Amino acid sequence: MYYCLLINNVKLIKKGFVIKTNGKFGATNLQKTSAKVQRSTILFYLFLISSALLLYRCAKPVSPQGGAKDLKPPVVTACEPLNFSTKFNVKTFRIDFNEFISIKNPVTEIFISPPLRHPLDPKLRGKSLVVKIEDSLAANTTYSITFGNAIIDLTEGNIMKGFNYVFSTGDFIDTLSLQGNLQTAFDHKPQKDVFVELYINNNDTLPFDSLPLKVAPYYITKTDDQGNFMFHNLQHEQFKLFALADQNGDLVFNQPSEKIAFYDTLARPYYMAVPKPDTSQKVSPIPDKKKSPPARVKLSDSLNKIDSTREVDSIRQNNRQYPNYSLFLFEETDSVQRLLHSTFPKRGLAMLVFRFPVSSLRVVPLNFDSIAPWYLEEDTKNRDTVRLWITRPDVDSLVAKVFIGNQVLDTVRLEVTKKEIQKKSNKKEKPEQLGISNSAAGVGLNQLKNKLVVTFSYPLSRWDFTRVLLITVKDTIHPKIVFADSLKRKIFILHKWEEDKSYKILIPDSVFFGIHDISHDSVLMEFRTKGEKDFGNLIVTMNMEKRPGQYIIQLMNDRESTVFEEQVITGSGKIHFDFMPPGKYKLKAINDRNRNKRWDTGNYRLHLQPEDVIYFPKPIEIRANWDVEETWD
Repeated sequence: MYYCLLINNVKLIKKGFVIKTNGKFGATNLQKTSAKVQRSTILFYLFLISSALLLYRCAKPVSPQGGAKDLKPPVVTACEPLNFSTKFNVKTFRIDFNEFISIKNPVTEIFISPPLRHPLDPKLRGKSLVVKIEDSLAANTTYSITFGNAIIDLTEGNIMKGFNYVFSTGDFIDTLSLQGNLQTAFDHKPQKDVFVELYINNNDTLPFDSLPLKVAPYYITKTDDQGNFMFHNLQHEQFKLFALADQNGDLVFNQPSEKIAFYDTLARPYYMAVPKPDTSQKVSPIPDKKKSPPARVKLSDSLNKIDSTREVDSIRQNNRQYPNYSLFLFEETDSVQRLLHSTFPKRGLAMLVFRFPVSSLRVVPLNFDSIAPWYLEEDTKNRDTVRLWITRPDVDSLVAKVFIGNQVLDTVRLEVTKKEIQKKSNKKEKPEQLGISNSAAGVGLNQLKNKLVVTFSYPLSRWDFTRVLLITVKDTIHPKIVFADSLKRKIFILHKWEEDKSYKILIPDSVFFGIHDISHDSVLMEFRTKGEKDFGNLIVTMNMEKRPGQYIIQLMNDRESTVFEEQVITGSGKIHFDFMPPGKYKLKAINDRNRNKRWDTGNYRLHLQPEDVIYFPKPIEIRANWDVEETWD
């Protein structure tokens, strides 16, 4: 109605429609009549605009309002041939779904065990997935096709997880299963989407232990979000169990940087009970022009006709009554020393990062004369990172050969970073100053456990300790000061500190000079000491009768980002972590098999597992003014 009215009005306007009057009017009447006509015209146009707006609103398509978002993954409604079929002898099978689907990452998500030479060829047809098998199948063999996270619904992207299509070319389906969990070796974090592989000793030309290095596995699956893995439909064999974070897609451990895990002995599968299937499903065969479509049928309860909608839920079926194989993922150590990273973060400092701790390091510059000593060497705790403090002024770049002993390891070409150059250009009027910081800033001084450390931004070349003042409530004194390192970049300020007291350290200007003769303005450092009541103590009784050897015991924060303290023990007894700040902590023990006081990784070819890492079974909360006692067996 509104549409027709709008069209008629537009036609009238196009024809020059005017309002006609009858009779004679005086000037006054004519004026009144004109006003009425003007008002009518305004009302007409307002009506026209409102009609157009109404028509636009009615014609504009909008999304329907309301309704819950679809969160359900696709559901299998039928398979042809049936899932868990025996005497399988076709080259194509079809899986029907209750909605339109999409296939995501088929190359990495869809795989078949035992493996075939050519990948499967999945194609979408309406609400069905048709999979073509290119290779010939072995006789009397159970095959399992895992779809991982490849199947998603077309509209919302909901993932159908863990669906397997299983069939046998023989008279029966293999029914054994094997379960386990994969974690990182060093910190026991669950690893998802890592291939777990099973090998059988069926290769006449390769040793059994060499199979993961040369050929694809016989069975394969992937870990879930919790690191759990599950194999079903295995034959009655003993398997080599291997895990691989594959990087090149060949399922073979042939890249030095690929992380792996392996089980020390052969793994044996078990029969695990599975839930009873739903036995009523409609099965639609692949259309054949020569054959008429079959009628509705019922799926049998027999093993070769288990419900096609059954999914493998590795978490739910990870039953504790069956053996659970634990694997620990690690990366092998490259035995070749390498320079991993080098940089020139600021003027006068070059940093070199190595794969292993270094010794006999020698750096020979190529862009300036090196007859006279030109750098000071500073190592980190593990000695795998080396700082070179360049003593020659105005060196903003470095081209040098790096020697380990008499062997050239690498050649570096370094320049001051763009960030540092920009910072330098923005501060042209103000010369660079020597930075001074202290260990009590912001948190106070735990004088019951630590010394007061003052750190300088550059190694010192000149200093005058006698000008440093310690100010207390009662008096001002000259404290005792000693260097904390051979590089002269840190000092200890020694004093008999009292509990819960305020102190000030006054460093007048130009007391300390760093390399390149840079100094500082006056510095006043204010801090407060702690009281014994502010801290708690942890006493752990270690019982090592069942686990002899040398262990590194680490006390960490609950996020494992900071190791507060570590102790090395070789036998049973009590260990103390005294005067610790209140908070939640973790205890970690490393079985230091080679007694080098650090964790070492594994090596598959040497059949060497990474050093064991054991966590105390619960978090530890340390409270102020409390002693916490724990026993660790």
